[in-house]
Amino acid sequence: MHIMSKSNHLLIMSQVLGKDRKILIFSFVTAAATIIAGIYHLQMAPGSLSHNLGEGILFLVGGMTQIFWAVPVIKRWGKIWQIIGIAGTIIFILLWLSDRLHLLPEGGGPSGHMPSREPPRGNFTGGEFPRGGAPKGLGLEIGGILVPPIEMFQVAFVGLYAVLSKMISTRQHN
Repeated sequence: MHIMSKSNHLLIMSQVLGKDRKILIFSFVTAAATIIAGIYHLQMAPGSLSHNLGEGILFLVGGMTQIFWAVPVIKRWGKIWQIIGIAGTIIFILLWLSDRLHLLPEGGGPSGHMPSREPPRGNFTGGEFPRGGAPKGLGLEIGGILVPPIEMFQVAFVGLYAVLSKMISTRQHN
C-alpha cells in the first residue's frame, strides 16, 4: 500500500488549485468579452428599433443573450452550452460579415419603401456604432473592411471560449 507523504499531497493540491485558478481567470476574461459585445449590441438596439424593427430586435435579444452567456461560461454549465455559445456568436459574426459584403437582401423596412439602387451607405448596424459613424482610428482594417470593436470582442469570445473549453475538457480527463 502506497502512502503519499504530506508534502507530495500539498504539491499535488497546489498544482490542481493552480490549474483551477487559471481556468477561473480565463473564464472571467472570456465572460468579459461576451458581456462587452452584448453591451455594444444593446447600445445599438434603440437606434435600430426606430428604423428597422427586425434589426433592433436582433440587437436587443442578441445583446441580452450575450450578457447572459457570462453565466454558463463562469459556472461551466457543460459542453452543449459551450457549443451553443460559440456557434451563436459565429452566426452573429457571419451576419455582420454578410452584410458588410452586401450578401443580405435589403427590404423596404417598416415604412414599405423599397431601397434605392444606390450603393448602401452604412450597413446592417447603421455604421456599426450607435449614433453616427465610427470615430477615426476605432477598429481594425482587414482586407479593406473596417472591423469594429464589437466584432473584435465577438471573435475574441469565440477563440477564448474554444481554448477554455479545451482547458476544462483536459482538466476533467486528468
